[in-house]
Amino acid sequence: MPNKIDEKVADRIRGTILASACANSMGGSCIGVSRREIVASLGTQGIRDLSPGLLRSHLPGHEPGTILADTYLALSIADSLIAYKGKFDAADLKGRLTALLESESFLKGAPGAPCLAALRRMADGEEPANDGSLEALHDSAAVRAYVIGCLPDTSSVVDIAVEQAKLTHADSRVWAAAAVLAESVSGFIAGKRLDDEQGVRDYVKTEFATAQKIDARFAEYWDDVAPDLDYIHPAHELPYSLVNVESDVQEAVPTAVGIFLIFRHNLEEALCAAASAGGDTDTAAAVVGALSGAYHGASAIPERWLKQLPERNKLEAAADRIIALWQ
Repeated sequence: MPNKIDEKVADRIRGTILASACANSMGGSCIGVSRREIVASLGTQGIRDLSPGLLRSHLPGHEPGTILADTYLALSIADSLIAYKGKFDAADLKGRLTALLESESFLKGAPGAPCLAALRRMADGEEPANDGSLEALHDSAAVRAYVIGCLPDTSSVVDIAVEQAKLTHADSRVWAAAAVLAESVSGFIAGKRLDDEQGVRDYVKTEFATAQKIDARFAEYWDDVAPDLDYIHPAHELPYSLVNVESDVQEAVPTAVGIFLIFRHNLEEALCAAASAGGDTDTAAAVVGALSGAYHGASAIPERWLKQLPERNKLEAAADRIIALWQ
């Protein structure tokens, strides 16, 4: 008889997939809009639900609940890992990522020119950019790695995160960011808690060590994860240091993690804060959603959000198939 997975673990896996999709869609409402403009349009509370795109955003035609590029990238990795029973197959994943270039839904999901350029180089058999440009340091290859943290074999999470990033990115700062996100999700799914300031500090230190082994430059940015923030009391607003998120992986990942850490006590508040931060809101929110979902579980996601996801069945099916790997 197969082993039965712990229901709390299963809930966290579902939470990772569903919360990230919800947040990615929520953040799609105001991509490229500054925090100041968001406050002027929506008030200091910003985005509170899955909403249509703001007219001044990079995606004004965004429809509430529509999943975006970061989610499609993660689902491609999930499908590949499921097909190979939790193992990484570079050729298979390369084929799935290449297929996204012909997907109308993906292309409408705001992948961004740097992300598309990296995918096209991979598809054409060219070497990834490694010149310090935004294409070389774009956060897409790191963010999509969150789904790897849902695997039952925790010993392989970091290696798979790095290998999948290498398909499109040659800069090891991107590899380090992917490893940190995947390992973070893995730890939260396993039940890691951040109940006090020391817990947060220990978490940051652990992931610093992981990043340091891969790229010391990214580790320096990671080590500066909002050191001036109050990690004890629940946050009520976004501090200035965490607004207007850039797409550069060195800025995007530590900033998004900082948002998660100060809002970690409440999944709904964390996702809304990330979606309203300004800048690369869809991707920042996807990161915060994955971390919050892994930390709190799907049971903490408001049903009003889940009901607005046209792809809810597809997302839940992916989560169920990952859960089946645990059994």
